[in-house]
Amino acid sequence: MKAIVLEQFGNIDNLQFKEVPIPQPGMGEILVKVIFAAVNPYDQKVIEVYGREVGVQLPVIPGSELSGIVEATGEGVTRFAPGDAVCGNPGNFGGCYAQYTVVKAGDMAKKPGPVSFEVAAAIPIAALTASKAIFDEGGLKPGEKILIHGASGAVGSMAVQLANAAGAFVIATGSGKNEQRIKELGAAVFIDYSVQDFTTMAKDIDLVLDTIGGKTQEDSFGVLKPGGRLISLVQPPSEEIAAQHQVAAKMIFSGPNAERLEQIMQQVADGILKTTVEKVYVLSDAKEALRAMKGGHRTGKLLLNP
Repeated sequence: MKAIVLEQFGNIDNLQFKEVPIPQPGMGEILVKVIFAAVNPYDQKVIEVYGREVGVQLPVIPGSELSGIVEATGEGVTRFAPGDAVCGNPGNFGGCYAQYTVVKAGDMAKKPGPVSFEVAAAIPIAALTASKAIFDEGGLKPGEKILIHGASGAVGSMAVQLANAAGAFVIATGSGKNEQRIKELGAAVFIDYSVQDFTTMAKDIDLVLDTIGGKTQEDSFGVLKPGGRLISLVQPPSEEIAAQHQVAAKMIFSGPNAERLEQIMQQVADGILKTTVEKVYVLSDAKEALRAMKGGHRTGKLLLNP
């Protein structure tokens, strides 16, 4: 099969497009024919910055999010059969930038028929991260006010939709060019960070979702009501500042959750949740896709089509 292989950390240019053997599923695993693999910031960071630090072993096929079709099942797998359409984010980094990959069956969800393979590949990480942040860790309840920073990004835009669907009052920050789209997704108030100061427009907030860090995170403590919560995806919040404002604050990491993902995919099928795919690259153009993603200012997910 064709795959993108990394044999040395440090640079996107180290990626190689080459022929490798098709992997075989073991106990509790499934072999998936990859239809689309998503290109994520985490992929680039592992390749260029901290792959060795997080224990990624070389050589590795990058990629941590996909949609595809089950080709074969390993021993002990009962949830899936060959021909099933699936999607998800494998718990261990790697494998998706290829024509076939082996993943743990427990990490995958079935793709509902109405949902395209493109959308199914673009949903899992952003939706699961947003859901864990605002519900599991943030404890968002109907009627509460949530401030979502970076609402035009993949996680932010998913958080807007999930919070709105849960009955929360959504205030979102982002670039002015994205205002209409973010309001259509469910934001009641949009704050253009380039010309407006959110600290004067957002008050008595129950929950802040921080996807920015730095000064944005620090200033967010001042808009929370006593007893409020701040959840960051990018930077550990200051315990001292949190205590001064009488709020709770933490940084969280996401991971696979097949049961939750199947619920999310049904919301996608029902039209409650939406995502945007900006561009699809052929697998051999993975370097170009990663550079485009690294450049920022994306309007949607970037995908690879093996």
